[in-house]
Amino acid sequence: MELILAGRTPLADAAFLGGSGSEVLTVDATALQFASPMDLAGIVAWSHWAASSAMSVTLKMPRDEHAASYLQRMDVLQHLRHLSSRVQIEGRIPSDARTDRSSSLLEVTALNRTNVDDLAERLGPLISGYYGPGNRSAGAAVFRACSEVMGNATEHGHSERGAFMAAQLYSGATTNRPRLEFAVCDTGIGILAHLRKNPTHSYLTQDQHAISRSMTAGVSGIAADNGRGHGLSDAIRHTRKFGTVDFQIRSGKGEVRVHATPHAHRQRPYDRPDQTSGTWAWLTHRA
Repeated sequence: MELILAGRTPLADAAFLGGSGSEVLTVDATALQFASPMDLAGIVAWSHWAASSAMSVTLKMPRDEHAASYLQRMDVLQHLRHLSSRVQIEGRIPSDARTDRSSSLLEVTALNRTNVDDLAERLGPLISGYYGPGNRSAGAAVFRACSEVMGNATEHGHSERGAFMAAQLYSGATTNRPRLEFAVCDTGIGILAHLRKNPTHSYLTQDQHAISRSMTAGVSGIAADNGRGHGLSDAIRHTRKFGTVDFQIRSGKGEVRVHATPHAHRQRPYDRPDQTSGTWAWLTHRA
């Protein structure tokens, strides 16, 4: 199987897992120019999925020096090295000289039930630093949204293969678009299987429809509602009050993308050509 990552933010855009082999996963990042938190966490999540399926994993490093250094700086290589002896990293590996940038990024980090609160504490100052003391309501809304995504991954998407998260603040110096980006990629049962645990949603058969339903207030995979099922819908509703929010969530062979502002809301479902093992969520917010 092969995953070709080319250009800018490929996993957040059009890249997909191709091929039918069951022995090797090749992540070809030679033409990668820029990676988002979704790309970083996705590389690690897919590699963990492959290794847990007894596949060997090969990562072909980017030719672009900055992209290669970013994979190193965000601990993608470290996570792959810890997988097994069947992991190969091809190409130039940059030095790992680093400074403390905890105020602007959170490296790819394993997320589970035992460390979710600790990681939320690390994420909080990063978010509040972006919005500043004059916009605490926006920071609180975005923090709740990120916490909801983290909670979903550890509560509904828990698996032995793990979940991974990453975050980055962008100043806009090169893009003129300052923003916060946050991603969580888990390798759990996926949204469709989770919702179908509740007999109310047993009629669902397609991933994109299950994802859309999961983003509706009051929908939960827990049969006894008890007020559950408002997390994702509330997250989007509250964050859009304070700027522009883009939210992408994929699971199985489906994907839903949301673009919302204080004055508009657009949600579109898509079919995917590949199969996402688990659930991936990517949140971008611009104040």
